[in-house]
Amino acid sequence: MDTLDTRVQIIAIVGSALLFFFVLELLRRRRLGEPYAILWLAASVVLLVLSVWDDLLDSLADELGIQTPANALFVVGFGFVLILLLSFSSVISRLSRENKLLAQEIARLNREREQAERSVGSGDETPAGTGGRQESPIP
Repeated sequence: MDTLDTRVQIIAIVGSALLFFFVLELLRRRRLGEPYAILWLAASVVLLVLSVWDDLLDSLADELGIQTPANALFVVGFGFVLILLLSFSSVISRLSRENKLLAQEIARLNREREQAERSVGSGDETPAGTGGRQESPIP
């Protein structure tokens, strides 16, 4: 292994380790949720393992039938990005549903408030939320 390869490997190891510790710090400061932190930590560990173990990328490329090990790295990266996109899509879908439900609840509450204000303004003593029904005096 020549000095250029050694330098590149050292830079890859340092970069992977920095990513790992950066994700841990984001998790510690509660800037990154646990499910996303797991994905990012897994990615940084995979990068670290591929950086430290010289022949692993060559072996992976041979097993996948890829001629150039660098292309195998792109395949691994693409898989990671695909998993992240799927995860983000599911979160966005859930948040969109929750947002719709919250907007409907706010609209319902505003309607009830407006009805209560009209009934108080007109002198009607109908309690809000009863829909104009009076409680029966029979126990």
